[in-house]
Amino acid sequence: MKLHSRRGKRQKKFLANERFATKTIVAIGVTTVIFITAQYVSFLITEIEQTTLIQYYFSAVVIECGALMLKRVSEVIVARIKKKEQIEPETDTDESEVL
Repeated sequence: MKLHSRRGKRQKKFLANERFATKTIVAIGVTTVIFITAQYVSFLITEIEQTTLIQYYFSAVVIECGALMLKRVSEVIVARIKKKEQIEPETDTDESEVL
């Protein structure tokens, strides 16, 4: 008697720390394009530019990108310190993958 075999695509497990920054940057890019398009349509209809909304949106994006960059730099520094002290890293990534 044959057990049920599963045919189809394998489902990839989502790891929160794996390529998170890249996915976040892509999401920021997509939302920025949508935001700019909406602002352009709004400007065509009302003929008034929404300067305050634009300023706050891009301030939030800059803060988010800065936080991602700070996170990435801290990961590289921690990886180098662990390698220098020969401490086993907690994750499966090594310094060559981090850079």
